[in-house]
Amino acid sequence: MRRLTRSELASRVGPRPPSDAFWRRAIDRGEAALGVGAEALNGGEPDADDGPREPLDTGDIVDVGDRAFVVVDAERTDGGGRVYRIELVADRDGD
Repeated sequence: MRRLTRSELASRVGPRPPSDAFWRRAIDRGEAALGVGAEALNGGEPDADDGPREPLDTGDIVDVGDRAFVVVDAERTDGGGRVYRIELVADRDGD
C-alpha cells in the first residue's frame, strides 16, 4: 500500500491527470472511476521486460486536500489501460 498526493498521482497517470472537476465530483459522490491509458503503464513502453508498471494498486490511498480516497478495484481495459475504482475514506472525527 502506498500513500500518494494528488500531484504524485498526476505524475503517474500520464499526460491527462484528473482535473479539479473530477475530484470535486468524486468527493460529492463519495466514489469515482479513474481511467488510465496504456501509455501510463511502463512509461509508454508496452514491451518492457518487467511487466506493466501500475500507477495504482488496490489499497493505495490518494490524498486530495483534506480528503482521501482508497483504491478498491482495478480492471484491465481492452486497450491495455486500467480503470481504478476509488472510494472516499470516511472522516474520522476525534482521532
